[in-house]
Amino acid sequence: MDGLLRVVLAPQHFNNDEARRYLGEELLYPAFYISIAYVFVIFIIKAIMSSRKPFELTLALNLWNTWLAVFSIFGSAVSSVALYNEIKNHGLVASYTSYGEFFTGFSGYFAFLFCVSKIAELGDTILLVLRKKPLIFLHWYHHVLTLNYGVLSFSEKTPYNTWIIWLNFSVHAVMYSYYLLRSMHIRVPAAIARSITVTQILQFVITVLILIHIGLLRLNGKHVDGTMRTYVFCFLMEISYIILFGNFFYQSYIRGGGKKFIAEKKKD
Repeated sequence: MDGLLRVVLAPQHFNNDEARRYLGEELLYPAFYISIAYVFVIFIIKAIMSSRKPFELTLALNLWNTWLAVFSIFGSAVSSVALYNEIKNHGLVASYTSYGEFFTGFSGYFAFLFCVSKIAELGDTILLVLRKKPLIFLHWYHHVLTLNYGVLSFSEKTPYNTWIIWLNFSVHAVMYSYYLLRSMHIRVPAAIARSITVTQILQFVITVLILIHIGLLRLNGKHVDGTMRTYVFCFLMEISYIILFGNFFYQSYIRGGGKKFIAEKKKD
């Protein structure tokens, strides 16, 4: 915990080596144990809530969505500039094959925060089950894998996290802003929710295309920073996300004439 606070509370002195060492030596296994405990806790709460009335938690939900929206907006802005500079200075391919300046300075600090924030984001599910909203497999599966991947990949100097972090921050900036407006009972066109799901799928597709190119480069003897286990983890994770989010999109917006989309439009 001291190591985490030392890194988080001193952005002006961010040291990538120290941050990676902390995640690899002090948080890698705890992150796994936290994710296991998280699954047990949410299903225990869900069972307890089955015989109780749902909590409204309006204020808590508003505050929760606010901090995640603001954090994601800042993260998107910082990572956008950093990724642009990587591409401008070193080229498009190097932006996902070489571990560079993106992971140093202020953008490196936000990359670190991105990974450790996945622990905090588990709170999404706590609020969900306390309000007795549907808990689908995709929701908790996505949280568990993203948390463990984030900690592992940062500790192993994963170059293509430039794109993963930028894409995820950008999608979350829109998504949590949407959630905030909804939790404040501000009407938002139903098409926005559908568009957010499309952008989520798109980010996974882009990542898989990058990973395929990296695989081809390695097969041809080209050097790519990072480890093979992180590469395989990421590839399988992203493929599973495309399948699960694609199925969610189909069930919500296509099957049965798009019943969820029609229901949302009636609320507008």
